[in-house]
Amino acid sequence: MGNTARAELIAGLGRVMQAYQRATDVLDQRVADRLGLNRTDMRCLELLFAPEPLSPGELAAAAGLTTGGVTTAIDRLERAGYVTRERAATDRRRVTVHPTGHARRLVEEIYGPIVAEGNAHLARYDNATLTAMAEFLSFATEQQYLHADRLAGA
Repeated sequence: MGNTARAELIAGLGRVMQAYQRATDVLDQRVADRLGLNRTDMRCLELLFAPEPLSPGELAAAAGLTTGGVTTAIDRLERAGYVTRERAATDRRRVTVHPTGHARRLVEEIYGPIVAEGNAHLARYDNATLTAMAEFLSFATEQQYLHADRLAGA
């Protein structure tokens, strides 16, 4: 492949990534609308589906919110029936925030088909291609965070 064809392929990949980002933004807004949430609350809810429960402080850091801002978001999510606060049995001062069963069912209903379709599509690729895709997406994710931090410091 010549330099021109390679440059065109890379530029095309950039356009596809921009289109993907726009499509993700549209989907995120539609999901937030369906759940009756603003985008900040939606981002907090999404973060609470992490493998380990998060404290309000950990959620604030992950979402880029102040502790007051995250408390307000958790309060709204709790009133909507999407999260609960739980005190740790071993340290009553530690509180973690958990998605409710209702939230889990809604997320499965909304995202289940997307995951199934994505998995079916990815089954077409060999392991080397999947590894390369994961490496690139990891790089792109870190790059986004790096430049978000750079802009926050400007």
